[in-house]
Amino acid sequence: MQSPPPAPTPATARRGCRFALVLCTLLAGCGPHAKLPEQAPADLVRITTMAGYPMLSRRDIRQKERIDALVAFVNSLPSRWGIPWYGPPVGRVYFEFISAKRGVGNFYVGPDFFGRDTDRHYSQGASRARIEELGKIVDIDVWGYINSTGPGGPSTPPVATPATPTAAPAKPTAAPAKPAAAQVKPTAAPSRPAAQPTGNPQGGPTAPPT
Repeated sequence: MQSPPPAPTPATARRGCRFALVLCTLLAGCGPHAKLPEQAPADLVRITTMAGYPMLSRRDIRQKERIDALVAFVNSLPSRWGIPWYGPPVGRVYFEFISAKRGVGNFYVGPDFFGRDTDRHYSQGASRARIEELGKIVDIDVWGYINSTGPGGPSTPPVATPATPTAAPAKPTAAPAKPAAAQVKPTAAPSRPAAQPTGNPQGGPTAPPT
C-alpha cells in the first residue's frame, strides 16, 4: 500500500507563494501601473529617430500651438505606464521637450506603444488611432513611418516618374540640288553653196551668148 505524500512544511508553502507572485508578475507583462508626473510646458521640441533609421523631414517644432497640443496629448494619456518584464522597448521617433534651452522631458513612439523616461523607462500600449492622432498634431505621418520604414531605408519611398521621351531634333534636310544647266549644243553653221563653175565643164571655150 502506497503511503500518502508528506504534508508541506511552512517554508515550502512560503516558497510556493513567492513563486506564484513572481509568475503572476511575469505573465502580467508589467509591474504595477505608475502615474507619471505631467509633462512640463516647452518652447521647443526636437525630433530624432532611432539610430540607423532615416531622419524625418521635420527636425523640430517651434510653433507654440503645436507644442502646447503635444504637451496636452502626452498628459492626456491614461496612467497605465509600466516597465515590461523583458525590458523597456526602444522607440522609433523621439520628441525632446526643451524650455529655456534645458531639457524638461521626452516622449517616444514605437510600432504599438508610447514611452516616457523619468526616473526609469516607462511605456504603455498605443493603438493606431492614437498614433495617427499624434501624427496630426506634429504634422508627421508617424504611423506610416514607424510601420513601413526599415533601417537605412527611405522614410517615404520615392514614386518613380517615367521620363517623357523628348523628340530628337529633326536633322536638316539637304538643300535641293540646283537643276543642271541644259547643255546647248552648238548649231552647225549653214554650209555655203558650192561655187558654180564658170567654164565649160569639158574644158572648152564658153559659147558666146546668142
